[in-house]
Amino acid sequence: MTILALAFGMILAVQTTEKPTLQYYQQTFVIRCKTQVTRIPLLDPKPKMPLFVAFRRNDNYAVWDDRGLSARHKNRVIHSKLADIATSPKQQSHDDLVDSIAKIKSGERSKDASGISGAMRVGSEAYFLVRWDDKSGKPWLEALVSVDLGAKKPIPKWVGKFHGLSSGSRPIDDKLQVVGGKLAIVSHNADEWGLSTYDPAAKQFEFHPTGAKLEKYEPLNSIQGLFIETSSYGTTIAGRVDLVSGTRKILYEGREQVRYVDLKDPLIVLGTAGKKTKLVNCETGATRVLPYLLDAKRAGNDILLWTPANTPTAAWLLSPKDWEADARWRIQ
Repeated sequence: MTILALAFGMILAVQTTEKPTLQYYQQTFVIRCKTQVTRIPLLDPKPKMPLFVAFRRNDNYAVWDDRGLSARHKNRVIHSKLADIATSPKQQSHDDLVDSIAKIKSGERSKDASGISGAMRVGSEAYFLVRWDDKSGKPWLEALVSVDLGAKKPIPKWVGKFHGLSSGSRPIDDKLQVVGGKLAIVSHNADEWGLSTYDPAAKQFEFHPTGAKLEKYEPLNSIQGLFIETSSYGTTIAGRVDLVSGTRKILYEGREQVRYVDLKDPLIVLGTAGKKTKLVNCETGATRVLPYLLDAKRAGNDILLWTPANTPTAAWLLSPKDWEADARWRIQ
């Protein structure tokens, strides 16, 4: 009986310590552990982009699509790409306006709006954060525009501008939100970033600075997010912020180029410098430096890392608890 129990215990120990295997085939990483198979594609599928945003009240519509901003009442329709705003002295300072006109004449910029960085409806008002991109695709101007869906003849109206620009970049983006009853964006300029708001009731814009030069912002919900910024003394800071209270928590600071693997817990930061990559578990502080430039994705409780980014020749499956390898793969 004792021998049988010992043998059973040995079998159980082997089963519970069985390591996964890692393979790469046809741009897909394949992780096998016991009877479970996990497939992780090298490239994520491209998200489906919306073709339009529309708001309706009875017979009135406000729509943004490839024709620009449209306001419609029954059969009466107005289409506009809001070219007048691009050269309005209300939207830009004198110096910025002179610079914009020169770049429009040279073809570097266009008076026609390129897209919207977000859209929200508050009561009967439909708000659109209209964006202008230059020839290279870089945003240079944003304006808040509204359409009153309760009006007999709805038309687009210029409302004003937030402090700085949002991080909107897609033809139809979703950076406009409501925070504390106000329209809001996380905005940035050359040397600071924070929460920009517009109070429809008071018709007032405000800006609440949060940090230095913003590199990346990812919302966790309507009032919290993850940021990466360059400090005034040259370091890169990764952290979490509460937009309402303005409180920040620094998760990592260093001299590397930094990004988050994703938005899941535990948060993992990748820091690259030269030909090395630092792995940081922001929950426990566990770190490891590997002598490769690595890309990464989460794989269950582990982190999948590989190099080079587009044509992997080696990959590792590491536990973020202690950054020990659970599986390895190399091209034969």
